[in-house]
Amino acid sequence: MSAVANAAPLSRADRLVDRTLGGLVLMLLHEIEAANAHRLELGERLAVARRARDAGELLRDQLDLLPESRRRLARDHRVRRELWRGLWRDLQRG
Repeated sequence: MSAVANAAPLSRADRLVDRTLGGLVLMLLHEIEAANAHRLELGERLAVARRARDAGELLRDQLDLLPESRRRLARDHRVRRELWRGLWRDLQRG
């Protein structure tokens, strides 16, 4: 017989701690991924800036990158909100 089969059921407090830690780990993983995406985008912006021949080209190129940056930030924020909502729902269920 396995140790899991012999384990006592989790108390309410144990379930809350388990759900809280699980939710926080998911949020941490998302934030690490978002920070990595920011770092990669910064590298792309710097590479594009180095290739610019003048200030006008630099400005145009950087402005061209804005829509994708906005989409990524909005997506990150949406995911972050959903993670918080999911954690809140889990905690309310107890």
